[in-house]
Amino acid sequence: MSEAEETPDSHDMGKLIRWHEGLAAESGQGFPVCALFLTSGEDTRAHDIFRVFRSAFEALNAGFHDLVIFGQHGMSTTCAALIPGLGLSGLDTPSLVLINDDADLVFYSIRLPAGSLAEGQTEEDGAGVPWRVALTEIERSAKDRVIASLELVEGLESMEISGESLAEAVGRVKLEVEAA
Repeated sequence: MSEAEETPDSHDMGKLIRWHEGLAAESGQGFPVCALFLTSGEDTRAHDIFRVFRSAFEALNAGFHDLVIFGQHGMSTTCAALIPGLGLSGLDTPSLVLINDDADLVFYSIRLPAGSLAEGQTEEDGAGVPWRVALTEIERSAKDRVIASLELVEGLESMEISGESLAEAVGRVKLEVEAA
């Protein structure tokens, strides 16, 4: 299947496989956080925020598995399966989920603006917006080679899961999607 013929489902499934492989191959102290964007094809504002993260993560030499986006080319079964599969039930798209995978797995989530900007409208993304504050903390922690202190970012919802790593959780979701 050519890239032009690729569906949102096949695109996101390929991305899920690559994400899982990257997480499973990671050894030692890697990048301080994994950023997961869950969107739909119409969420151009969320896609723009993803691009800001991608530029910052590239400048910090993050790997592919440190920043992923699902649903960018349209809602997919993979994107839909990640929400309950990672224990994020109730999370609406578009959302950003920042993941610390230290002793326990901790998810920090924030709902992103949906849709696109109307003509003449400007994005409200000043310094105090939670995703911007989180990105600043991620940049600082990557440069200092320490765990990101995302619990201090106002506006992020946190949830801790113990018992499995991010690679294990993503692998479990991958198996569920492949079986469907």
